[in-house]
Amino acid sequence: MQGKAAPADRKLIRAINQNSLLNLIRRNAPISRPQLAELSGLSLATVIGLTGELVKRNFVLERGPAESTGGRKATLLDLHPEGGFALGLMVRGFENIGVVVNLRGDVVFALHRDSSIKHQSAQAVEQIVEMTNDLLSQSGVDKDLVIGLGCALSGYIDAKSGICVDSWNLDWHNVELAEPLSQRLGLPVVIDNDVSCITTYEKLFGWGSNYENFFTVVLGRGVGLGLVLNGVLYRGATGGAGEFGHMVAVPGGRRCECGKRGCLEEYISFRGIIANYRELNYKENIPFNMTLNSASDQAVRSEERMIHELFEQASGGDELAAQAFQHSGELMGIALANLVNVLNPECIVLTGEGAFVEQAMFQSMEAVLRQNLFSQLGKDLRLLVEPLVGYESWARGAAALVLHRFFVLPAHP
Repeated sequence: MQGKAAPADRKLIRAINQNSLLNLIRRNAPISRPQLAELSGLSLATVIGLTGELVKRNFVLERGPAESTGGRKATLLDLHPEGGFALGLMVRGFENIGVVVNLRGDVVFALHRDSSIKHQSAQAVEQIVEMTNDLLSQSGVDKDLVIGLGCALSGYIDAKSGICVDSWNLDWHNVELAEPLSQRLGLPVVIDNDVSCITTYEKLFGWGSNYENFFTVVLGRGVGLGLVLNGVLYRGATGGAGEFGHMVAVPGGRRCECGKRGCLEEYISFRGIIANYRELNYKENIPFNMTLNSASDQAVRSEERMIHELFEQASGGDELAAQAFQHSGELMGIALANLVNVLNPECIVLTGEGAFVEQAMFQSMEAVLRQNLFSQLGKDLRLLVEPLVGYESWARGAAALVLHRFFVLPAHP
């Protein structure tokens, strides 16, 4: 005979139920308590008690009566957007971008700051603490309303342990971040790969909210992949799933920043597309006039400038520039076809740091993708393009990590 649930178990069950109701309100508001009871499977008495607490804590608002179906009118509940805030940081080698978002995922304040954090992992915690404090002071948001901080970083991030395992863009290796940041700031802190952050946002608030199985592919200086399988962000055995850019596309090909040769990233990232163009010019005996600055932060800025120049040339009729994008699109199409054949998603969300994703690469990518799909796997597959507006989108994704824990995972008692 089983005994009664321990107090800790009861607290956990209560927290799970409360998160479930909060997420249902977020997705279905305005909604009545009887409707919540029907959707959640909880008793009306339980729903009344838990939603009462949410109203008292100012996370939920009572909006007025629902349409009467006979008898007493039920009160409608809605999420209170300003009832709490999440902070998000995108950490780059030469700048940090921070945002404050409300409970609906809307950016209410943003802050950009130059930094010299690349190669400086020993200074990482101090710089992030300083940036977070500035974000709080300049936004005017009461710290008591902040539910946590999310940090987005490139590379292999062990989100569970809060460690940056390997970030080649930052030159950080085995850097513990989440726990020391939480201790210094007095806030819950979660870190993750930047593409996982974007994917988390997509699942909560974007295209992905309509799907249980989808990919998010992000193109830019690097190449990343977020996998949502059966409604959950897939991280793999040790948190390193999604290194799409390091699939081997050309055996023995160009040397990648990671040390291997032939990685997909070296052919479809900013520098990969530029390299395509350089090789095409060489074959045609045409002087190549674009040069990258050797300084690390300037090299990144140069890549961003050059890829936009190249996109303008392709749009203006430069055949070799168009071929450079087309070649990248074809290789990406093959790689995506392999993933679709293995995992069978409903949707692929393509995003990146510019309109070139859609206009310069999409056509060749889609054609090759669909040519290489097995049987009927591509019949209902949707391809959606959502270019990132700027690096604030990445920081917003980091804040979505916090909101995901708030809405979906059990709250801490």
